[in-house]
Amino acid sequence: MFSFHRNGYKLIKLGMVIMNDTKKNSAHSKLLHSIQIRQKDDLLKLCFKRKHSTATNIDPENELNFDDITKGDKEVEHKLKVILLETEVMRQEGKSVPEKTFFTAEHWKELLNLSSRSARRKYLEYLFRLSKTKENRKIKRFEKKLKREEFINSKEVEKNESLEEFALKYDLAHNNMFLRFYDSTINQMYNNRLFQAMMFGQKLVVDCGYDKNMTKRENINCAKQLMLLFGENRIHEDPFDLHFCNTDPGGELIKYLHKHIPNMYELSFPLNLHESSYLDLFPKDQLVYLTPHCRQEMTEFDFDAIYIIGAIVDKINIEPLSLAKAKKEGLKMAKLPLDRYLQWGAGSGKSLTLNQVTSILNDIKLKRDWDFALRHVPKRKVVDYGTGSSINKTGSQKFGTCRPERRWKPSSNVDLNQQIFTKNKQ
Repeated sequence: MFSFHRNGYKLIKLGMVIMNDTKKNSAHSKLLHSIQIRQKDDLLKLCFKRKHSTATNIDPENELNFDDITKGDKEVEHKLKVILLETEVMRQEGKSVPEKTFFTAEHWKELLNLSSRSARRKYLEYLFRLSKTKENRKIKRFEKKLKREEFINSKEVEKNESLEEFALKYDLAHNNMFLRFYDSTINQMYNNRLFQAMMFGQKLVVDCGYDKNMTKRENINCAKQLMLLFGENRIHEDPFDLHFCNTDPGGELIKYLHKHIPNMYELSFPLNLHESSYLDLFPKDQLVYLTPHCRQEMTEFDFDAIYIIGAIVDKINIEPLSLAKAKKEGLKMAKLPLDRYLQWGAGSGKSLTLNQVTSILNDIKLKRDWDFALRHVPKRKVVDYGTGSSINKTGSQKFGTCRPERRWKPSSNVDLNQQIFTKNKQ
């Protein structure tokens, strides 16, 4: 009994020591977390060169210009004051609401257009994430600036070194056999590809006449996809000659696209912007409108055709607008053979982004292989992509070429002659 009590006392004492160590470790982790937060706040103060003020010290009516937002409408002004009070209450409750200095007139106008409180809450959460992303970018940029200054100061000390000391050191700042490539040089190389495509490449039309059929968020998403479309086409081995037709300089889509590509209106920029229709620029018999709502599948790539992609993001409005427009203008239509070559997963949509469609067209133009071109379809949308099962079911019916079906083969290390197969006796 004595040994049992003594061992039990030791166990209790050991447990108390472990609890104290865990408390010390948790206190130490909390201390480190608080130090990291203080360092981040100090960097923010250095970046913005101002002190952080609390939300209660700012009067929203003194910060906003109501006339620019409400245009003198008393009802809109009253609704704006209610939304200001609502955002202040959400901020005091600890919800994800950005600082008042982050808001612009466009943000308040968007909040006025939202009818429900839940929609405004989701939009405020989106703005909160956006504000934190911008803060983190500024912090990283400021940290890089400090490191660059430290590096320059350290190099100033080494300026008095002799030629022999300089030659003996092998790094990027001293003796080096590699030539440095700057970002401007890479951009010039990619732009040169587009200039060559303007002279000798195949043309691709992007119809930008759907901005009035999309909401603000859809226009923002579409502008981002157009930016990615231009970037992925530029870095391709054989890019298209892009023509953005039916553009409205005062429309929402082109305004948001101009934010992503600030120099797109420059004469030296390799992008064709047309306010006129593609019917006024190209022969009608060469135009082929790519729409997912038609029945005709694009079995082979036509190098003489001028394909048209509709710049539309239809998350809310799912009407076949591109099909109706192509029928109205009497154009030939086609769709990508996605159902023929892919087996879609349950619950996944069949829609693709504009940059994914352009990448597929670039690859099918270069390789003439649908298996290779459809690699740009997100793998989360398809089932067993790459196994060849869906291709053997449909692709072999009309196309003579398809990949062989994968089957299990034993390893070369396994000797089948020495394997013993027995049946279970009942």
